[in-house]
Amino acid sequence: MTITFDPRSGRILQVSVRGRDAFWVAAEPAGWNLGGDRLWLGPERDWFWAGTARDDLSRHHVPPEIDPGNWDLVHQRPDGIDLVLSAALVDRNTGEPTSVLVERHVTVLADTRYVAEYVTETVLQVQGGHPVDLWNIVQVPLGGRLEIGVTGEFSFRDHLASPVDPSRFTHSPDMATIDLTGKIMSKFGITSSVATGLLRYTLPGLVIERHIDVQPGGDYRDGPYQLTGDVIQVFEDDGHYGGYAELEHHSIAAHPGQSVVDRCRTVIRAT
Repeated sequence: MTITFDPRSGRILQVSVRGRDAFWVAAEPAGWNLGGDRLWLGPERDWFWAGTARDDLSRHHVPPEIDPGNWDLVHQRPDGIDLVLSAALVDRNTGEPTSVLVERHVTVLADTRYVAEYVTETVLQVQGGHPVDLWNIVQVPLGGRLEIGVTGEFSFRDHLASPVDPSRFTHSPDMATIDLTGKIMSKFGITSSVATGLLRYTLPGLVIERHIDVQPGGDYRDGPYQLTGDVIQVFEDDGHYGGYAELEHHSIAAHPGQSVVDRCRTVIRAT
């Protein structure tokens, strides 16, 4: 199998096609930053950040309840895995608790030398506390070209102190394109009114596609500082964490007593 799972951290660690690794993976894994295709929980401002300084990385902390988390491997199927996570989250600014139950089902649709395809279905139940969203992240090597499906007039917003130069984008009525170089640490987001749900990242010898369900007008709550936020975010690391890019997407928020389901199809093919 060209798809490597790490059930303990609830992630797809690596996918290889025609001898090429698609995902960034840490050369010396330590703590949360292993690489691969993982799940976090938002809003980031609640569980990860203390204070409001957007460029103060010393105030940012990855909660172990989220990553690596305490994932249970429920089933190891011939075509995938089923995982469950039960977690108690704590708001870093107020100390208020939130409890969640997460089911993560990964089903492999294709696994050949030239193409790997899998579907991830994640079910979030918020049992008590505050609204929570599913935050899916895949870490990829820098140096590729990212195409983002858009509709109407393209716009984005910055989430870190170092803004993304708008001239880096080229765009048509249905696609925005940017090269991810990692020259500065940056993060930008796109709302559900703009994003169509396609992310296509091209590297020498392979293409990574993510097909995401987008609910226009949904209650998106991503980002450390905004109550309503982006369905898609893109992070570039300048080497501080190891040098990679992140292709991220958020589900709508589930409120206490509610559930939300996120579905994502990932296709990786050799070129």
